Formats: sequence, structure tokens, C-alpha cells
Amino acid sequence: MFEHKSVDVKDTCTISMGRLEDWTITSLRYTCKKNKVPGYTKMSKDQLVETVKGILAKLRVNYP
Repeated sequence: MFEHKSVDVKDTCTISMGRLEDWTITSLRYTCKKNKVPGYTKMSKDQLVETVKGILAKLRVNYP
């Protein structure tokens, strides 16, 4: 039923998240909450998008 495949360290994994601008405000706030961003509850959607972009940049995720 399940296939086991070993993964090399050199292999990359791509996760399709969609555009951040299309995320719901709830998803953006949840991401900020999990990353302990102060004041995320009072941020506008544009501010949340920029904050999440910064979070992804810190994780070295290639986000255009």
C-alpha cells in the first residue's frame, strides 16, 4: 500500500503553498502566532503578508 523510498540529503522538496496574498487572514495570523510575532492580532492583511514573507526568508525558503 505505501511505498518506502530513501531520501538523499541532496534531494530537494517542493511544497506548493500558493501566493501569500491569497491566504486567508486566519491562516496568516495562525502563522504569526506560531512564530511568536508580537502584535499580529492588530495587523492588517498587508502587514501580515509582509511579516510571513519575512518568516519564510528566515527559514531560507525561496519565495518570490
